[in-house]
Amino acid sequence: MKIRHILLILTAFLGAALLIAVAVQIRDELLGYQTAERMVASNTVRERLLLGTEALANERSQTYMLLIGQRNEASGLVELRDVRRQVDDLLNAAEREITATQASLSNTASSLKTVSRIRQDIGILRQQADGFLGIAESSGAEQFAPRWFQEATCLVEELQSSRMTILQRERPLDPVLRTEANLRAFAAILSESIARNQALMSRALENPSEVGGLEIDAISQNAGRAALAWELIDGQMSVPLSERVKGIVSRTHENYSSTFAPLQRSLLAALLGKVPPTLGPAEWYDLTGRALSNIELMQRELLGSTRERLEAELRRAQRSVALWSMLLLLGAAAVLASILVVRRRVVRPLEGLSQTMLRLADNDLETPLPRFSRADEIGEMNDALRVFKANAIQRQRTQNEKQILHGRLREAYSQLQKDLEAAAVIQRTMLPPSSRVDGVEYHGLFRPSSLIAGDTYNVVRRTDGAVGFFQVDVAGHGAAAALVSVACHHALSQAILTRTQGTPLEEIAVQINEEWPEDLPYFTMILGEIDARTQRASIIQAGHPSPLVIRSNGAVEMIGEGGFPVGMLPAASYERLEFDLGPGDRLFIYSDGLVEAEDQSGEQFSEDRLCALVREAAADPSAVLLDRLDDVLRNWRGSETLDDDLSVLMLERLPERMPAHAVH
Repeated sequence: MKIRHILLILTAFLGAALLIAVAVQIRDELLGYQTAERMVASNTVRERLLLGTEALANERSQTYMLLIGQRNEASGLVELRDVRRQVDDLLNAAEREITATQASLSNTASSLKTVSRIRQDIGILRQQADGFLGIAESSGAEQFAPRWFQEATCLVEELQSSRMTILQRERPLDPVLRTEANLRAFAAILSESIARNQALMSRALENPSEVGGLEIDAISQNAGRAALAWELIDGQMSVPLSERVKGIVSRTHENYSSTFAPLQRSLLAALLGKVPPTLGPAEWYDLTGRALSNIELMQRELLGSTRERLEAELRRAQRSVALWSMLLLLGAAAVLASILVVRRRVVRPLEGLSQTMLRLADNDLETPLPRFSRADEIGEMNDALRVFKANAIQRQRTQNEKQILHGRLREAYSQLQKDLEAAAVIQRTMLPPSSRVDGVEYHGLFRPSSLIAGDTYNVVRRTDGAVGFFQVDVAGHGAAAALVSVACHHALSQAILTRTQGTPLEEIAVQINEEWPEDLPYFTMILGEIDARTQRASIIQAGHPSPLVIRSNGAVEMIGEGGFPVGMLPAASYERLEFDLGPGDRLFIYSDGLVEAEDQSGEQFSEDRLCALVREAAADPSAVLLDRLDDVLRNWRGSETLDDDLSVLMLERLPERMPAHAVH
């Protein structure tokens, strides 16, 4: 094959490679644009559902107040019609948005079905309520009020759950967008807690002397839930949010802390102490309405900020797709022009030089060199010295480029190492430090096999007095497993915090397993709960090693029989294991990296050695036992490194304090 053919083929090949690279980039940009479209669609649907949830909560409170006779019926009915119309408009808008985004969002059928069913259910409830509101001096209205409040609350929670389901399916990757989504979720919890107390406290203030313990407990739980929501909101403020968002969150919190929260505490104390309250039902209802209005303004500011960011991202993706498409057209034109230029400016001159070089090879020194009136390599080939010089310059340039490339590679490796170290620090900060909560003391041991690990655990105090906990071991190692463990940590922590009282633990495990994406690694876990009011504990074992129960008398028991890992079988079911955990008893949960740790000869540490060590050190405090276990494992390994991630979580039920006046 002649060189002119090689040059033409090479030019065409390089041009095709360039066009393919640009086409691949266009495909990536299109995927980014589609992702931005999905996020915009998801945010629009969630915005409608959020506004619909707040409007439905408002309708719930107004109807409840009318049923118990706390509002003027004529003006109240007019306001109620307006609120109902607003709820219907928002739910209709949500249905339209879900229907319109079915092509871009996944699994929207269930959300559409949920919204439609909620519309039907609220219509039935309205008819029942109207039957009581339309009768003057109806004695049944006040009896129907608690049922209305309970069933309307269930519908509000279903709307919230539908919105959170859509958020989990289309989770934003941008940290600011993710934080704003979290803030809206926590603000929704805050608004719902205040809205519930708006109605419950109004009824309690009407007849303070007749308020029962269950009503006071419900009001206290709502107040605690609101305080917890503010703690979660404050925990998100470290992310660089916009000044408008920070400002309105700060103002709303200041108003809540300085006005609403103290008044709510004083009224609750008055109800508990059977002291006449300083505020009537109407004043409380109006004050609560102002607090809810402030939270609504905060929600709308968050919605507006998210909408602006998503629209800006969508516009950027559109511009990027258009730019790369233009580059593709320009690249095609450049490839065609390059072939023509190479043929005219390179191939033909090389043919002349080739003929001259053949004559020079025959020792025809009189052969004149072709003369080219051009200052490029073709012209420079007439002078051997210039060719040698050009080659030397080219070799030096190549060497310099190699050194620069090596330096960049070293910098890239150093930056990657720093990023992994930073990620390890962040991952460790997610783990709870040793502490006590509601009569339960817990300690942890965490040793990743590399900088970051696929193991994680957490201990969460619930507002109902229970202590929830979990330990997770993601299949695999390295960055992928660590990222999945962070997602598991967040999902399980939120599931424990937002778990409705009475919801079985196994339902949480089943829901997470069903919703776990197929393209993510599976993971094993122990999910459990310790009831602070009793001496009982319960766990869900999903493919995790069986925990140990260390009794106060030194006996060691192994509980659980395994179970299926989460994300392995979509239809897997889980069973809850309940057991006694009395004062002084401890629960020892560990990942398989502990018992599968191998010594220099390849022998595993094993469950038998672990049980023997725990029995031997059963009298030691938890922290001392974990330190001793760490030392024994290091000696067993004969090395400071591990082949698999290792984590241990110990929870101890503390002895109940004796009253100061107890008789011994």
